[in-house]
Amino acid sequence: METVNLRKLLWPTPLAILAAAVVNLIWYFIASALFPESVAAAKAVANEFSAVIATLVYWIIGLVLFVVVAKFSKKPITHYTYLAIAALIVSFAFPFMAANSPLPNGATLDNTMIMVLIVMHIIAAAVALPLILKWVKQS
Repeated sequence: METVNLRKLLWPTPLAILAAAVVNLIWYFIASALFPESVAAAKAVANEFSAVIATLVYWIIGLVLFVVVAKFSKKPITHYTYLAIAALIVSFAFPFMAANSPLPNGATLDNTMIMVLIVMHIIAAAVALPLILKWVKQS
């Protein structure tokens, strides 16, 4: 049986989410330098602000789900890890759906920008998830 201390979500978790947002922002700037046309074409919908806000919002939703899983599961860390991986895989569909939909202000998402966004999703999970799960795990 795994036990977690939900009180530890109060201060280390915001730091982990902030770290994920900062790393995503760094990736956005790197992608802007590597793929300037793709990033510029998507700027109206995928910009620095939206990268940070999306990371924060999705992780807040993820934390609410973690609390629910922790309340009902005998193995909250294992079950939440599975849930987070499944959510990450599902999140890969969002850039593809956006690319095939009309976007505001003439923004477009080409294949390069889709991959940039998918990498952002992976970064957000890879940075924050291990930190959060490490902090809340009760020894």
